[in-house]
Amino acid sequence: MYIRLLDAQFDDPAYDSYLEAQQRAYSAPGYETLTKYGSTDPRTIRDPLSYLAVFDEAAGDEGERLVGGIRIHRKAAGQLPSEIHLASQDFNDTVAAEVAAGESVAEICGIWVDHDWRGRNLASLLCFSSVVAAQRLGATVICGSGPTERIKGYERCGLRFRHDRPLHDRPFPGITAYYSVNRAESIRHREERLTRAAVLLDRALDEAPCVPTDVVRAVAEELGLGHSTTSASIGTAR
Repeated sequence: MYIRLLDAQFDDPAYDSYLEAQQRAYSAPGYETLTKYGSTDPRTIRDPLSYLAVFDEAAGDEGERLVGGIRIHRKAAGQLPSEIHLASQDFNDTVAAEVAAGESVAEICGIWVDHDWRGRNLASLLCFSSVVAAQRLGATVICGSGPTERIKGYERCGLRFRHDRPLHDRPFPGITAYYSVNRAESIRHREERLTRAAVLLDRALDEAPCVPTDVVRAVAEELGLGHSTTSASIGTAR
């Protein structure tokens, strides 16, 4: 398994394939509509947009297969996805204050994992890798949002969410979301294991916009994500 850092190009078949795979991976009704923030919503796609794509090299006769990803939106003239779908004045004011202070804000969002890779901590690995990637792209502040059942894994990777500001029925009825706004440097230095993992990612990305398999394994070890580099189907076979 390896990870590639890519710029989203809306006339690129590779990015079209990425969005299609993301839509298929979303099983909860309604979530597939959130892909619009990375494809068709004019409020979000006017700003620079990059993404991390995870490929399984051991996918059998079909060759390597796209198995997960996450988007990185860098705020410029448009809006970040969470500024829209959270409809939270508190979140929007926090982001605006960071921008007014001269910080460069990026949102990591749209995380998805193929069905065969769920339960393997790949989402947490993607979350942390996207923080490092966003910082390399110039971001000094990282924000995002997530439902109750997901934020524990994200906090394991250094993010801190506003548990005191639950957003009920966001982005859909019956869902409670929480938001995070963190300095990138604070995330990567919150614990020594996070700092070590960030250094490994930086070294790989210094060479090319790709994190090779051996580095992915090493990062997963530093983060304590034991099974994140092996799909559930392979793990079962063993």
